[in-house]
Amino acid sequence: MGLYSFPKEERLKKQEDFLRILREGKPYFPSKNFIVYIRKNTEKRRIGISINKKVGKAVVRNRIKRLIREVYRLYRPYLRDDIEMLVIVKPGEDIKDMDFYVVKDMLLRVWEKAGVLKNDKSFVN
Repeated sequence: MGLYSFPKEERLKKQEDFLRILREGKPYFPSKNFIVYIRKNTEKRRIGISINKKVGKAVVRNRIKRLIREVYRLYRPYLRDDIEMLVIVKPGEDIKDMDFYVVKDMLLRVWEKAGVLKNDKSFVN
């Protein structure tokens, strides 16, 4: 696998995994539309995405999930290897107009605040 790949074993799919992160993780509120729960000191790095149907139609929900996965995929080498995160997207007026850079800035802000970025700050925002 390449450096910027997104392997299947890094995806959260089971309900018990989502519930464990909600129970044991710490919430971060980067904006009114996103809540990110991060659980540290795990076996491997994984991410899960949850979007309410009130956010919009399937096209909108899938686009937001794609944006979140792409940011994760690109910044994966800079994240610690022992975290699990759950990104919850809530409905809002401006959610349909979000682009890649808004999602990227939001997630980077959360990751810096949570201290899950590796010490190597050689990437460009």
